[in-house]
Amino acid sequence: MKKEYKVGLLGIIAFAIFYLGFNFLKGLDIFRTENEYYTYYDNAEGLQTSNPVTYNGVPVGRVVMVEPEQDKNRIKVMLAIKRDIKISDKTVAVLADNGLLGGKVVKLKIQAGQPVGDEAVIGSEIEKGMVASVTDKLTPTLKNVDSLLTTTTAIIKQFDQTAVALKTLMASATQTTNGVNGVVAANAKNLSAITANAAILTANLNTLSNSLDAQIKPILQKSNTFADSLNAMKLGETVNQLNKSVAGLQGVIKEINQGKGTLGKLAKDDSLYVNLDRTAANIALLMADLKANPKRYVHFSLFGKKEKK
Repeated sequence: MKKEYKVGLLGIIAFAIFYLGFNFLKGLDIFRTENEYYTYYDNAEGLQTSNPVTYNGVPVGRVVMVEPEQDKNRIKVMLAIKRDIKISDKTVAVLADNGLLGGKVVKLKIQAGQPVGDEAVIGSEIEKGMVASVTDKLTPTLKNVDSLLTTTTAIIKQFDQTAVALKTLMASATQTTNGVNGVVAANAKNLSAITANAAILTANLNTLSNSLDAQIKPILQKSNTFADSLNAMKLGETVNQLNKSVAGLQGVIKEINQGKGTLGKLAKDDSLYVNLDRTAANIALLMADLKANPKRYVHFSLFGKKEKK
């Protein structure tokens, strides 16, 4: 073999070794069985290289590069996906949370469309995290709780107003009770005096009754004779007249109860209460004089002779 061929062969081998070593140092798999695709996100917080790429929950690749493009205000992401996964131009790479541990995962939403090859750009989408989803679900509940707290606060204020009204009512009731007690105390002496005078009047009436009973017995004996004479008379007309008199008396009593006439005004007039004490005293004096001089007031003789003075 000529020397030139040997130098050329060594150059080719050296170039191949350099190429393979350079790509190996860059982390590229020369004998890879994956296609690489690019996608872009406005915010790729938490996304790191080696995060999984899944399709319907099954791992089909990995993230191999996360690189910011500051001039375009976006994040460039390279995905290595198995070649047997057919990617179309309508495929979307969804960036989502990977469980409760806070990691990230890229979920492929593959839809029917035109097939794309290696290093093609596919669409992107960011899924709401678990915290955001829970917050969205809790927001209506929190609003209801806030409304409930507002209603509870209003009810408590109404209770406070009711308590103030009850205190005012109790104070008014106390004042009214004190006023009634004062009136009773002020009139206690008058009531006691009226009661005492009524007792004296009752005693005097009992005495007068006993005195009149002794004087009326002879009269009643004479009345028996007079009653015998009345039995011989016709009493029908007398009974009719008596019924008419009773009816008239009932009418008079009704007018008295209604406050009509002199007797009605007297029965309804409050001055009777005031003058009762004075009347009782006068009656007591009258009873005493009647007891001392009964003949001065009683002049009754039926079929008897009038006594000489």
